Amino acid sequence: MFTTKKKKIQKYLEQKTADNKCAFDDLLSDYLNGSLKDDLESVKIERVEIHIDWFEDIKCIGIQGRYKKYYMDLQIYPKEFSISFDLDEPDEDVIYPLESKEQVYSVLSDTVKTL
Repeated sequence: MFTTKKKKIQKYLEQKTADNKCAFDDLLSDYLNGSLKDDLESVKIERVEIHIDWFEDIKCIGIQGRYKKYYMDLQIYPKEFSISFDLDEPDEDVIYPLESKEQVYSVLSDTVKTL
């Protein structure tokens, strides 16, 4: 039977308890309720596009957007995330361990201040 990605993610999150939820799970919840896009826009990221890879061997929240004249690529995995900005092709990313959803926005905010 065909199940949408959002339904698979919802089922995955419903199986989590408060004790075993991680930052990645919090970001997935934000994706489902729409606040992930809102939070990115609050950091001045525009034209936000979110793509979810949801396979048995890889789970990733892929986000592309723009900050002023820069293209942004943000990849969030269960244990780490990477951010890249460039005027043409954001392919030289900086990798961080994923500790909290707030950390993602903090690093993103700090990064755009240096552009």
